[in-house]
Amino acid sequence: MKNHILQIGKKLKSTKKLLLHDSILQNDIDFSYDFILPYSKADSFSNIKLVIIGQDPTIQSNKESSKKRQRKITITLDLNNKNGNLRKYCKLICENLDIDIDNEVYATNLCKCVFKGKPAYNGVLDKHSKYWIPLLKKELSVFSDKVIFITLGEPLIRQLIFHSSKKVNYYWDYIKETRESGGDFKCNQPFENFIQKRIYPIAHQPTWNRINFYKTYLSDYLEYIKRNEKQSTKA
Repeated sequence: MKNHILQIGKKLKSTKKLLLHDSILQNDIDFSYDFILPYSKADSFSNIKLVIIGQDPTIQSNKESSKKRQRKITITLDLNNKNGNLRKYCKLICENLDIDIDNEVYATNLCKCVFKGKPAYNGVLDKHSKYWIPLLKKELSVFSDKVIFITLGEPLIRQLIFHSSKKVNYYWDYIKETRESGGDFKCNQPFENFIQKRIYPIAHQPTWNRINFYKTYLSDYLEYIKRNEKQSTKA
């Protein structure tokens, strides 16, 4: 696993050089920040049970306190920060899936650079994802189909999914009239997305924290993941 992450690090160095010479894309990136490496403390690929995919490491605020916090983010999803909200959220997900966040998880971002603005709402992701998706696909190709793949946030799945819905609440069977789940949970199949893995879309931590629907049904959706993975791996 260490060698894999080292290889990703080398790839990021070459990617950074390419982006620095791209007259259009370079304008979106804050190159004063390092590109962010994946997170995993697993000894080998065979230990990995869960892959968590995030969007990018950008803290979307121009406040001075946010800039200081951005400097401290050196690992995907800030998972090396024991007191961080993202780690606590990911740990909650892992505990519901009976997975050890430190020894059985691999976490990575689609875009591994820090953007100057809010990439999800100004068209930046649309431009950059075409560049980053092939790299992500290759990065994740080393993991078995028995591994669970979850995504965090709706802007991310809008980039990864090309067939079926790009709304997180669709996979959680949101019923608009009642604002409840009908319980008919779903995943996005490998032939429906660019990374060709079975994807389980989950709300990102700020959305989960703000919207009661996701708080109410998180444990139910995670139970569905466990059931569906058992059936899928038997097939």
